[in-house]
Amino acid sequence: MLKIAVKPFAVACSVVSLLALTACSGTNAGSPSAGNGGDEGGSPSGSESKTVSLSVMTSDRFLELAKQKFEEAHPGIKVDIKEYAAAPAMGAKGPNQMIVTKPDPKNTEKYVSSVGTELMSGKASDIIVMSGLPYKKYADKKLLENIGELMSKDASFQMNNYYTDIFDAMKYNGALYTVPVKFGLNMWLGNQAVLGSEKIDDTKWTWADFKAIAGRWLTDQNKDGKPDVYPLGRIEPDQLITLMLNSSFAKFVDGDGKKAKFNTPDFIGMLKLAKSMYDDKIIPTDNADPNNVVFNPKANVMMYLDMYSMPKSFFDGKAAYYDLPSENGTGGTAFTTSMPVAINSKSANKKEAWEFVKFLLSDEMQSARELSGFAVNRSGAKAQTESLKTLGTGEGAAGKGMRLNINGKELALQPASDQDIAAIEKKLNNVKTYAESDLKIAGIVSEETAPYFQGQKSAEEVAKVIQNKVSTYLQE
Repeated sequence: MLKIAVKPFAVACSVVSLLALTACSGTNAGSPSAGNGGDEGGSPSGSESKTVSLSVMTSDRFLELAKQKFEEAHPGIKVDIKEYAAAPAMGAKGPNQMIVTKPDPKNTEKYVSSVGTELMSGKASDIIVMSGLPYKKYADKKLLENIGELMSKDASFQMNNYYTDIFDAMKYNGALYTVPVKFGLNMWLGNQAVLGSEKIDDTKWTWADFKAIAGRWLTDQNKDGKPDVYPLGRIEPDQLITLMLNSSFAKFVDGDGKKAKFNTPDFIGMLKLAKSMYDDKIIPTDNADPNNVVFNPKANVMMYLDMYSMPKSFFDGKAAYYDLPSENGTGGTAFTTSMPVAINSKSANKKEAWEFVKFLLSDEMQSARELSGFAVNRSGAKAQTESLKTLGTGEGAAGKGMRLNINGKELALQPASDQDIAAIEKKLNNVKTYAESDLKIAGIVSEETAPYFQGQKSAEEVAKVIQNKVSTYLQE
């Protein structure tokens, strides 16, 4: 459990998210509707009012702010947010401290099941946050609108103001059915005090490359039977195999999402490689000193402040980012998104739905502090990074004398320099690979590999079971 203290408490929800943290919940909830009145593509006139419905597992301050501002600018359109689960509690523990808990997986399963049923029955909301939902499956059934086409036909939407590599990475069969409103980066923090002059080409390294390099760090100079440093911090087997799967998803599930490739030498080899990391003490059997590891496996980067402050917070300030190993061979930093939005193709309010999606992607909303993620809009990204220059100055949202307390270590944040900003922008311009995942497939892999890590089944036996179960799921 991650303990974060902020002095003074100036940021609305969380400051540093070492894991994907759920944002503060809003309170507005409505009911989904595929058509809330009016003709398709029509615009409100006179006293007529339209309602655009949006389904999301848990609302947040960003969506609530967008709803407020959009309705003020479009008096003939209401936005009805349907929230399926309340945000996880962030209870106080002592002055200026929060205990942050992860979302309940049962809520995610409920959301995926409920929205999937609504989509198939033609009763889904106009806009859907597709987190956890297999968007390719619904695109094949022609239940999602091609947002890329809406973008190209809208003269007011300036594509060159966006990180288009991110949009391209999410395309399916040449069409953009779901667009990320914000994104996070799949990166590790490396301990430079240990790495020293080690040359690592993280633009194309695989998990096998990582294992080979890691072997060079396994020394036991004090002869206590334990490595002096562990190449990778503590991570449970189910978390490791999920991380490895998601970083190489396209290798084990065809791009069209219809064919599984788990009963293959590649996946069996990946399973054996994962287990060898525990057998060969690449990963500790218990929680090692966090400064006594080479890579922190849980330091995915979710926000601008994370990207700036985390290298200064770990390994006594001697840390640097590295892209995760992958088997995809695509290159570029991989990203995830907690807010991929889609438009219901059966909606009677497509025009209004697109207007709201476009507003979520606008300069105004992408610049908002409440975004709590990386902006896909370049102007928004510029504003977000520039705000880092006000840290500790008393200007802007950061406040004067802002300090972080990360697992007992206090850090006073200083204003970001032009060099810091340039480094962040360089990394963002290299984001090209979507770390695609499917909650159902990840769940199958996590559950069925447990007997292998416990020594009860062979990798080959487990691969056959996973192949059969995933194939059945993909054919549903």
